[in-house]
Amino acid sequence: MDLLVIETSSLIAAQGTAAEIATNAAVAGKKAGFCFIYVHDPEDRRWISNRQCQAFGKRSWKHKLWRMESILRNYGVTTLPDDFLSEKTRLTIEDYVQNAPHSLSELKAYNYKDAALGLATVSCLISMLKSLEPDPNKYYLLIQELLQCSAMVYEKTRALILKYNPQKISVWNGRTSSKKAIVEAAKHLGVEVQYHERGATKDRYELFDQPPHDFAYIREQVKTYWQQAGMDREELGHAFYRNRRQGEGIGSSIFTSDQQKGLVPGQRSNHRQIVYYSSSDDEYAAIEDLVKHPIFKNQKEAVQYLITWVSNRMDCYLTIRVHPHLQTKSLEDRNWWNSLTGKNVQVIPQDSKVDSYALMDLADVVVTYGSTTGVEAAYWGKPSVLVGESTYSGLGCVYEPRSEAEVYPLLENDKIAPLPQETCLPYGYYSVCHGIKYKYYNPHTLDMIPKENFMDS
Repeated sequence: MDLLVIETSSLIAAQGTAAEIATNAAVAGKKAGFCFIYVHDPEDRRWISNRQCQAFGKRSWKHKLWRMESILRNYGVTTLPDDFLSEKTRLTIEDYVQNAPHSLSELKAYNYKDAALGLATVSCLISMLKSLEPDPNKYYLLIQELLQCSAMVYEKTRALILKYNPQKISVWNGRTSSKKAIVEAAKHLGVEVQYHERGATKDRYELFDQPPHDFAYIREQVKTYWQQAGMDREELGHAFYRNRRQGEGIGSSIFTSDQQKGLVPGQRSNHRQIVYYSSSDDEYAAIEDLVKHPIFKNQKEAVQYLITWVSNRMDCYLTIRVHPHLQTKSLEDRNWWNSLTGKNVQVIPQDSKVDSYALMDLADVVVTYGSTTGVEAAYWGKPSVLVGESTYSGLGCVYEPRSEAEVYPLLENDKIAPLPQETCLPYGYYSVCHGIKYKYYNPHTLDMIPKENFMDS
């Protein structure tokens, strides 16, 4: 078998993308297989609520899946059964689950047959609870369920690979407990892994040779897309920033719709205005094995250092604009950000009506830990300093100090100039154009196009 696409999610969009990839391979003359692994996945919506089933009335996600598999077979894709695990394997998994550690640090290192399933479980836990450091004792049952899910998927994937000998495995994302298990099983058996994720728009998906959360890899993708782009690349690059500012911007419109256009906080006219835009801490923590921290251990340490530094300055003022997305995060994280204080410091909370873009216009320099706002500020003519890591690193659009000693001169230097606007365009272009257009799956109706109805454009 040339390609085996494995899916575990009840999300129709995820199934549709998997089906698209398998169909493309089969139509191209390759031996393609598709398998849906049935496991109890606490992160999957089918176990969280029945809203998805209600959306289709009597036609549940399983009905959609079965219909999709029937269409896949007509295209020449082999649909494979989800085999049962042996009693011995089940007992091994049960032992692994029952002995799960009670600390996050130990859980991260808690492997199953050398597979990093504990790390994937912590990543899931952080994402599900939107908390940077969830209490393992409080959520121990959930942890055990995630570990069981990932171990079962790992064993089922191993069995599929050993039975059908695929040259390549295709899997969505590769980060969550069930998807990481697929990746680990493939790697342990020497099988190439292809990752897929959503593309720039709803009608696109993207294929990756490396995890899509690997910042260094995505940076190379940004450069490649720009080099291979057509004559309209600059126009599309500019469009990204204009569209963001007109309603698809900082925190997305769902979070910025309540902001009052043009509203800014009181300023100290004789001070140099430094504006820090926060990122979502839990999102970084969930992919910590793929993100580097060049100066500080994490964003919170960076913010604390900035507050200490500015409190000893007579000519600088630090405004911290908390990301509107914090409204959806844990109470612990909200309290941390809202409790920040210091001399020459003001904190604009996540639910403030202050206009984030108007605030940017007043800044003398913008600082971020990786937020898209950093590259946006650079585009709109502001010196932008990146103290963390981002997918726009290395493009020459932001200042990138590599030590704490290099940070502060950039903030206090009133001669620092904005970097050229055109250096921001590759990131903008990638953000609106990356991905492959669906051909066999309709992302608007959530249906596969039957072979008899397909018309190749």
